[in-house]
Amino acid sequence: MSGKRLIVLTSDLPYPPTYGHKVDQYHRWRGFAARGWRLRLVCWRSPLDPPASAADVDALRDVFEAVDVLPIAHSAAAFARRLARLWRYPSHVAARVPDAATHARLIAEARAFDPAAIVLDGIYGGVAGEALARACGVPVIVRGHNIEHRYFAQQAGAARDLRSRGAWTIARLGLERYEAGLIGRAAWTFDISADDVAYWQRRGIARVSWAPTVFSDDRAVTILPPADKRWDVAYIGNLRLPNNLRGIAWFVGAVMPRLRALRPGIRCVFAGADPSPAARALFAGAPDITLIANAPSADAILANGRVLVNPILSGSGVNVKSIDMLRYDAPIVTTAIGARGFGPEVAGQFRVHDDPARFAEAVIAALADPYPPAGRSAVRRLFGEDGIAEQTALIARVAGI
Repeated sequence: MSGKRLIVLTSDLPYPPTYGHKVDQYHRWRGFAARGWRLRLVCWRSPLDPPASAADVDALRDVFEAVDVLPIAHSAAAFARRLARLWRYPSHVAARVPDAATHARLIAEARAFDPAAIVLDGIYGGVAGEALARACGVPVIVRGHNIEHRYFAQQAGAARDLRSRGAWTIARLGLERYEAGLIGRAAWTFDISADDVAYWQRRGIARVSWAPTVFSDDRAVTILPPADKRWDVAYIGNLRLPNNLRGIAWFVGAVMPRLRALRPGIRCVFAGADPSPAARALFAGAPDITLIANAPSADAILANGRVLVNPILSGSGVNVKSIDMLRYDAPIVTTAIGARGFGPEVAGQFRVHDDPARFAEAVIAALADPYPPAGRSAVRRLFGEDGIAEQTALIARVAGI
């Protein structure tokens, strides 16, 4: 029987953990490694992605004993191969089908490593992952970050330009069929969202359970008294995705004027990785909001907000930035989408408003009493040591360790 050894496949390099799925992946696997699990990583990189620095890869070597970054080719021949596969695989999956030489190498290395299971951290490496599982005679375990076909539909609807909307729409082709089939074949799916678990159960899939984002090291969190914080309002998140930009536009255009009227001189910061031209244009029209591009630390932003906000208007799964905010001693104001997908243990931790006037009023009320609601410490344990212990036990059980 294999020991505590896993091969993990992700869509892209899970470092630096500056947003969403990278936060979820990095901290979870860091927690596994700290508990004696041996891990190998296979991921992909598009030439359109920011380059992965040697320092980023080296930072992962404390978690994974091997890091294999496979290129996504953007040549005419590669595009033709992807088109030829669309009858069987959706575009993002087809882009991550290894060539014959890489496929053979991955299988040889997997057999030598002798994993207890293959974990697909997101569905897009599924072709390679299922092939490795067959070659090693081990189960496939899926980590669900979203109901992907719904998420892509929402992104297409939120996209502002025709080219972006077309790209998201093409990427949806065949996605629902592939996603449902993969989850149906998997030995288990541990999903980030309690709502998404219920969705798959309604579709007849029983081997699925909720497993929240976990953080393996609370020492990374800085706790400051409200008087020492730099900003009244703080946000950090991806500044390129259409659904995030839609929510930011709503905050800047509909919420911010009310905040200015209710509290002249209010100080706000919005931070995130690689802001798009559309994001920069939004903030150019709101010079009283500080924009911090590519902040080296989410902690430096969230620790310094008296009130944390998540004005997301569409999305699937759980909004990981909402979980990250729960680690701090500050009230959180969000929309209903920002508070979706949590179990009942998290009830009462968010001030939830979809109306811009009510959202602004909630921010002002929170500034008058800038402390977290009761129960925040217990919630932190759910997303910390307790959550890591439950997830290691789940994977060990499914893998037969």
